[in-house]
Amino acid sequence: MKNIWVILKKEYLTRVKNKTFIVMTFLAPILIAAFYGGTIYFATKGAEDNSIKTVYFSSENPMVEPDEATFDNFIILKAPKSIDTIKAHINNGMVHGWVNFKDKDLRTLDSSELLVDEALSVVQISRFTQFFKNHIHVHLLKEAGIDRETLENTQVKGEIQMLEINDEGNVEQTSSALKSGIGFALALIIYMFIFIYGSMVMRSAMEEKTNRIVEVIVSSVKPFELMMGKIIGVAMVGLTQFLAWITLSVSFVTLLSKYITGGKSIETADISNLSASEVKGIELLAGLDNIPFGEVITVFVLFFLGGYLLYSSIFAAIGASVNQETDVQQFMLPVSLPLVFSLVIAQSVVFQAPNGKLAQIFSMIPLSSPIVMSVRAPFGVPVMEIISSFVILVISFVIMVWLTARIYRIGILMYGKKPSWKDFLRWIRQS
Repeated sequence: MKNIWVILKKEYLTRVKNKTFIVMTFLAPILIAAFYGGTIYFATKGAEDNSIKTVYFSSENPMVEPDEATFDNFIILKAPKSIDTIKAHINNGMVHGWVNFKDKDLRTLDSSELLVDEALSVVQISRFTQFFKNHIHVHLLKEAGIDRETLENTQVKGEIQMLEINDEGNVEQTSSALKSGIGFALALIIYMFIFIYGSMVMRSAMEEKTNRIVEVIVSSVKPFELMMGKIIGVAMVGLTQFLAWITLSVSFVTLLSKYITGGKSIETADISNLSASEVKGIELLAGLDNIPFGEVITVFVLFFLGGYLLYSSIFAAIGASVNQETDVQQFMLPVSLPLVFSLVIAQSVVFQAPNGKLAQIFSMIPLSSPIVMSVRAPFGVPVMEIISSFVILVISFVIMVWLTARIYRIGILMYGKKPSWKDFLRWIRQS
């Protein structure tokens, strides 16, 4: 145990005193706050093209006559009779495009066309299409004997507001979008940390092996102690950086939230004097107060450590077995695939069913649980489910350490021969 502590201390201090580590520890929270601010800005302000676009409108169906209209940043004008004139106006920039309705049955638009000089975005074409659908809808209603005023009086406006009952029985405002964003951000951090710090363990083992330093080290330290010292030491580096990031990020984000909302909340703000985007921003930030950050951070730390220890033991065995960087590739793909697949599953889980069957299953599989469970944390996961998943993760880590230690103790002193998966299996069986 003493030897593990000595190696742990050496690995930890070497890395935390590194200038890159210190710079990134302070720079990353600033980038996180900037990302957060940018997300809120674009969610509330949007990133639209507000330049005025003039579009000609013509119809080959006599039921719909072209009308001049304005909506969003589009101006709709009645098109000239000559198609050549229309094309010439589009080419010389007088108008942005020309929409022509050719459908005989306007209940299904499958022949209408929009000719433009510059393609519209997905959002713009969707709004453009919806405007004309509404225009045609009015004409269809007139044919059915329903006037526009009656139609407008029967339109349902607004949205259903989602509230959530907390453990104390209090009703609070909540935001699925915010929870999804936080959950996926945590999953992405775990994904990156496992790769970054797992690779550190692997490279450290490779460097000591290729420099022949390990031959001196193992004369006084057991290979298992060397491997565990490296794994735990680098884990402490990652945890130190994460805690620093959390502390600084929460401080920056809190200050930024107050700046964005002007110190207002959805309860105290006079909504009648605010713009729609300001109200949306305040509502979005209100959901931040109702996220169980204690549970989220606890789950994150537990599964970050569990996932890191599980994968880094595999990285350590790979680093101890190979002789050069090029030999690593054949072993990295099988290790990387579960992580990449977990991130794909996390995307599906966070946007569709954070507490569904798929989420529950992959929360119990140790190779995917660190990422999937972190995604689910902001949505509230039953305590027994968290405990069961973590226990399975710890047991898997213990088994993996036993297997990789057998590979490590032989591979760390093997030179010259390029290892294979068959060699790994033989080293595991070898007593």
